[in-house]
Amino acid sequence: MGVPLRGTVPGSPDSAETAGVPGAVGVRPATGDARVDEAVARLADLAGLPVAEHPPVFEYVHERLTEALGDLDVRDPAGPGNPSGPGSRPPRPGPPGG
Repeated sequence: MGVPLRGTVPGSPDSAETAGVPGAVGVRPATGDARVDEAVARLADLAGLPVAEHPPVFEYVHERLTEALGDLDVRDPAGPGNPSGPGSRPPRPGPPGG
């Protein structure tokens, strides 16, 4: 289910009623991580702010997304399809004939 943009009007094409409807205007698809959804939803605040006030919003979103990515690394350092972990090298072959 998508995350409705803040300040939407009920019944409008970008309201919660159309959340998750493919192609619906103003609907952001859910990521499956509430922290990411909340952080990305904050970007909607930019429309009502002067440009000079945008950097703190971007900083907030960046920090939340960085934290969420960091948690993914801690929980699953190997990552999908990489059982040895990030930055690891394949094992060295042993001596010949060994």
